[in-house]
Amino acid sequence: MKDFTEQAEQLFRDFAQRHSLIINKVDEPNVELLMRVPKQAGLKFQLTLGLQNIDELNIGINDFWSHFFPYEACKQTVSTALDGLVDGDCRLAIHRQLGRVTRRILEQRRGDEWKTIYTQFVGVRIPFLGSSICYLSNRDMQDC
Repeated sequence: MKDFTEQAEQLFRDFAQRHSLIINKVDEPNVELLMRVPKQAGLKFQLTLGLQNIDELNIGINDFWSHFFPYEACKQTVSTALDGLVDGDCRLAIHRQLGRVTRRILEQRRGDEWKTIYTQFVGVRIPFLGSSICYLSNRDMQDC
């Protein structure tokens, strides 16, 4: 299997350069690549970006962590999502029931609708019990 560490690092650095963001490489022995884009002018939250298992791209925002693979099939989706996070065309929807997070959904705006890109299930969701949703977006920050 091909190792995509160099390509992933270039993908993340190109993203940061397009948006004039500072990006830092972090030495982490358990992953092939770990990079952080700190909260800064143009970005209201920290992004953690990674490559694991030589072909699995990751986007992390606060407690959200995604797994996109294989690299070749998902690199454009990840690039588009990263641009969307900065531009406000992607957001993180955080679902809660009884005050506890049950899932986090990375969504992308398509026209007048939001489409799911990735879902992270966190806890048990009780059917038929109402839930609340708050959104983490670079355009409009809510207290999530």
